[in-house]
Amino acid sequence: MPRQSGMADREPCPWRIVDDVGGAFCMGNVGGGIWHTIKGARMAPSGARIAGSLSAVQARAPVLGGQFAVWGGLFACCDCSLTAVRQKEDPWNSIISGAATGGILAARAGPRAMAQAAAVGGVLLALIEGMGIMFTKAFAAPSPDDLLAQQAMDPTAPPTAGGLFPSISGPGSSLPSPPTPSNTPPENEPFIGADTTFSTETSSHNSSQSSSWWPFGDGQSS
Repeated sequence: MPRQSGMADREPCPWRIVDDVGGAFCMGNVGGGIWHTIKGARMAPSGARIAGSLSAVQARAPVLGGQFAVWGGLFACCDCSLTAVRQKEDPWNSIISGAATGGILAARAGPRAMAQAAAVGGVLLALIEGMGIMFTKAFAAPSPDDLLAQQAMDPTAPPTAGGLFPSISGPGSSLPSPPTPSNTPPENEPFIGADTTFSTETSSHNSSQSSSWWPFGDGQSS
């Protein structure tokens, strides 16, 4: 059966009751110890504050731990019963269990007190479950679908992620072929073929003239 709610991974239902009872008892003892340490020191006379705080912790902290354990046991029993009836686990199980636990604990005070305690218990469990869901969503790692959606919306993403440019690697796409040289010359341009010959007479005559150092002739005229 998939688990859909809870701030932490909880034990399966038969063992969840024992786990919740023990955890609630420890929480009540620790909280009661801190509270009654301060209260006992304030209420004790001067010079006996340490002894007064210790005696207050020994007398009242286990009582508060037992009350927390009773609340945790009833809550776990209601939660397991709702899980078995509804065949699923969601925040509604915890909210209804909190309301039922508050109403059961206030049953001796009358129907009005039961209704008030049930409303308070349901509201408290709804706040706890809401905060748990909020923290879970805030600190959870993004899913692959969310990452793909963010890349698609990001204008700075590479083309393969966001699809900003058309892909050229598809089955129907083809790269443009490079231009091939043509043997036909354009109009008004001479064609130089492989059988073209060049004359070297003018170049040799120019080279013989340029070898003379006299700039006004070959130096033989009178």
